[in-house]
Amino acid sequence: MLIRLDEAFCLLSERLKALAQGRSILVATANRPYALAMASAFAVHHDGDSAQFLGVVTAASEALQLMAGVSQPVLAFVSEVLEQGDGMALVDDLKALATEQRPIATVLTLQGLDQPAMSRALRGPSDVVLTQRGIDLVGILHALDAIRQGQRYVDPMISHALQEVGPGARETLSDREVMVLSLVCRGLTNREIGEQLHIAETTARGHVQAIIRKLHVKDRTSAAVEAIRRHWVE
Repeated sequence: MLIRLDEAFCLLSERLKALAQGRSILVATANRPYALAMASAFAVHHDGDSAQFLGVVTAASEALQLMAGVSQPVLAFVSEVLEQGDGMALVDDLKALATEQRPIATVLTLQGLDQPAMSRALRGPSDVVLTQRGIDLVGILHALDAIRQGQRYVDPMISHALQEVGPGARETLSDREVMVLSLVCRGLTNREIGEQLHIAETTARGHVQAIIRKLHVKDRTSAAVEAIRRHWVE
């Protein structure tokens, strides 16, 4: 197997390294690929002096235990979903531990586009709020730049999804399409939708394509955003 570090990953690694100067780094997530990616990004070009990588944890209690004895500023990457505990509650707890000598910056990643979760995250104290659906290299770099400048960064997809609009085109969707759309909002693939509704994968794909066409959007992610914006799904 050939693993090659492309220019984009190296850029992210360099930006993370610059942000981590003088900070302890903590990652709290149940998403193991995400944890590995973050650890790898900090490891590339690591010179041994720029940061103290506290570790990767999957439980809120473990994250708080790692904070004991840490005296320097902290940068914490926290996922909404943990194996034990609640990611947003952990952000609250971490912020409560912050002092003038030990400021704690947090990057919260939401699992989906659930409206109550997005609203709660916006009300919370996290310096950065991202979504898995909207996350990309550019978004991460914007978020890291915001932390460095002492500003808050919110994934634009969240603001877009929470905008209030009228009921619009729901009447054009069949009951089955509304059901499929709700599963799209949960992040299910066409195959998983088919298994959930006991229909063929090709049939599920046809429903998704019809939804995209009727809502005049470009892809399934945009369809999910539109459904949440219009409060068609919980």
